[in-house]
Amino acid sequence: MTPTPPLLDGYVRWLRSYVGHQLIYLVYAAAVVFDERGRILVQSRYDFDWLSVPGGVLELGESLPEAARREVYEETGIRVELRGLAGLLSHPRYNLLYPNGDQVQQWTAVFWGEAAGGDLRPDGGETLSAFFIEPDEFLHKTHPSHEQMIRYALHARSGAAPLLEPVESFPPLQPYYPILRAHVGHERVILPGTLAVIEDERGRILMTQRADFNCWDFPSGFADLGETTTANIVREVEEETGLIVEPYAIIGLYSEPRWHDQEYPNGDKVQGVGPAFACRVTGGALIPEGKDGENTAVAFLPVGDILAWQCSEATARILADYQDRAGWPHLR
Repeated sequence: MTPTPPLLDGYVRWLRSYVGHQLIYLVYAAAVVFDERGRILVQSRYDFDWLSVPGGVLELGESLPEAARREVYEETGIRVELRGLAGLLSHPRYNLLYPNGDQVQQWTAVFWGEAAGGDLRPDGGETLSAFFIEPDEFLHKTHPSHEQMIRYALHARSGAAPLLEPVESFPPLQPYYPILRAHVGHERVILPGTLAVIEDERGRILMTQRADFNCWDFPSGFADLGETTTANIVREVEEETGLIVEPYAIIGLYSEPRWHDQEYPNGDKVQGVGPAFACRVTGGALIPEGKDGENTAVAFLPVGDILAWQCSEATARILADYQDRAGWPHLR
């Protein structure tokens, strides 16, 4: 399908033509790129007066790793070999106010990798200069969100699993999905969200029967403005099932459009992105018929039954990734 003319100029400009300067989520991909000396690739930008890690907004039709590679090369001239996910960054304390008045709660996938060729060549537009710098020196010249990106990357580079954001939210939360739909109608939009894989003592997985597609899926939902990724999944599981959970690991990060583009029965189109969290139950009580109107049943199901009644092929992929714990976090 040929994009409408505003979309030809990029997703952000297209979306802002509908929503103006108001607070919205934007999904970013950023990469902390190390050279052979352990220095990191940074840039100075025209829009902010602090140094930053290369990265930018996810475009329709691309995955988060693709966006990270593209942004690094476009902005700095360096090609990056991604080594893995360093972490996710969405805390409202990192909200951005751009010089033109645009307000953003950033939802950023932070990757780490190594320089794999190319020549330092700032684009002269977004990037005024690009160079490698010692991590400790960078931490004193950047925004708090980019400080956290470096800490994530150094932690992941040491061989550790990605750190999770704190479970924090700042009421009143603003459900983002209806805000967006009020402006853009059924048009395809990029929406961040989360899902949970919760296993009981018998090896069964908690699933909800969705009212919209009449099939079984993981507890999941889109992010509200004002919450972290981990708070997002805790809220969604409690709203849908009655259970209180604690996320303890990222199973995978899912953004490949061929798996996660979806059209709803009412015509809404979504390119979904987000992590699958492994969660453990810490409280609450299971409500078999579902706690909200989005689901008609909730149950722990054997894996074989889930595969027979699943909503999409992505469900099988996530289950396989859950069982392949040595590969956590998978990038899909």
